[in-house]
Amino acid sequence: MAETRLAIGVELDRGLAFLLVPVFLAVGVIVYFLLPAEPNWMQPSLSALVLAAIVLATRSRPTIHLSCGAVLLVVLGILAAKAETWRMERQTLGAEVSTHLSGRVVSIEGMSNGRVRLTIDVLSTQRPQLRYPPDRVRLSARSVEPGTRAGSIIRGYVRLLPPGGPVRPGGYDFSFDAYFAGIGASGFFLSNPRLETATAAPLATRFWNGVEATRDRIAQSIRQSIGGPEGEIAAALIVGVRAGIPEEINEAMRKTGIYHIISISGLHMALVAGTVMALLRGAFALFPNFSSRHPVKKYAAATALAATAAYLLISGLVVAAERSFIMLAVMLLAVLFDRAALTIRNLAISAVAVILISPHEVMGPSFQMSFAATAALVGAYAAWG
Repeated sequence: MAETRLAIGVELDRGLAFLLVPVFLAVGVIVYFLLPAEPNWMQPSLSALVLAAIVLATRSRPTIHLSCGAVLLVVLGILAAKAETWRMERQTLGAEVSTHLSGRVVSIEGMSNGRVRLTIDVLSTQRPQLRYPPDRVRLSARSVEPGTRAGSIIRGYVRLLPPGGPVRPGGYDFSFDAYFAGIGASGFFLSNPRLETATAAPLATRFWNGVEATRDRIAQSIRQSIGGPEGEIAAALIVGVRAGIPEEINEAMRKTGIYHIISISGLHMALVAGTVMALLRGAFALFPNFSSRHPVKKYAAATALAATAAYLLISGLVVAAERSFIMLAVMLLAVLFDRAALTIRNLAISAVAVILISPHEVMGPSFQMSFAATAALVGAYAAWG
């Protein structure tokens, strides 16, 4: 027993307690999403306050202090998940309906079957006018008028469907991801949408429309340069536009277990940051007098951080890319502050940031596999070192 307490004390001195912070936060998130009914704010908030008071009052009693701290983190995970659910609350369609819809295009993607997939912010509905229209919908169309791009106003007769759930018990729940993506309905245009005169949009909307237009131009340039399915795959690898990849190729990549490669995530972010840092360090090496007097490694890390942030924008801000950027940003900031970049502590900081920003990601395999893989790599690196 004494040896066990001694071993626990040694691990705590090494910082084990902090490494368990994301674990208990994730447990709280999982508990929240497994609850059969939505909890109110009062219960977890009061529990967090009481537990925080106990943690502060029992600092001289390590066993009680750590036990209550672990429970407090679980409750904070529940609160973080509830806060995200409340923050992302949008109107969701409850039943199928056909209506005339007018909206602002958020993104536009060509599909492999020749149709076009559009994400649209709903401005109005008519005949019938929906009492509680969804804020954002994802629709397909046979074609769109030339000049249609992010920020354009389009109008057409649509068939709206509620977000689909799992096709079998325990299967992938499409409505779960749609909710946290802000998609309140899906469907299709019953006639080709008409392009209308654009109205003035808020500054933030114009900014994101410009980012989306830049992303679309890059994808079009890649398709024109390479062509065919290869061009679609290259566009997916560079800017995350995957709708144009033929279904037979998608299925082949799924069966061979390499489909995750075309999802903008850690591999892409690491390649961008690594390439920028390597090029800058090589360029600085050509000027030894300057390099000897300045922290060129920090300059390269800062530039790599800015480059990955820009790449995050043009990649479509998918959740996997956001998570990877946070992980990479923590490591680059460690370099800027003269700390070791590849440490399990930095991984824990990244996990805490991701859990607090996007708690629902804990329920997905992407979060679990990426952090598990990174932890294994960091552990192997530490053992090798």
